[in-house]
Amino acid sequence: MISQFRTQLRRLPRQVIYGKTGLDASLSLMGEIEERLSDSTSTLRRLQVIKKATLDELAALESVKQVSEARRSLADLKRAMRDYPDDPQTLSEVRRLESFITEHSKMAEMAITERFQEPISDS
Repeated sequence: MISQFRTQLRRLPRQVIYGKTGLDASLSLMGEIEERLSDSTSTLRRLQVIKKATLDELAALESVKQVSEARRSLADLKRAMRDYPDDPQTLSEVRRLESFITEHSKMAEMAITERFQEPISDS
């Protein structure tokens, strides 16, 4: 719609020049088109804000889900370690999961709390 309104604004002056539209009618139409263009641009900007917030929320939720899955895997591994406490692969995987959980828990926390600390702009 935005490009359509811009195209209409570019074409209207030619219609006046070639006598297809009167000056008063053309000025009135240009005003209406400019209002619609402004409204459409504002709506697009608001939709982009909503889309960004949605994508940020989705990323935070995915991170929380990954941490939850890693915690389950870690619990399973620790139960399995009772039978094989010195298995190097299991120990390595436990360290990897613990590191993953620590790192991604912090990332999820930051992603969630940053949204509430950001100033909201009216522009």
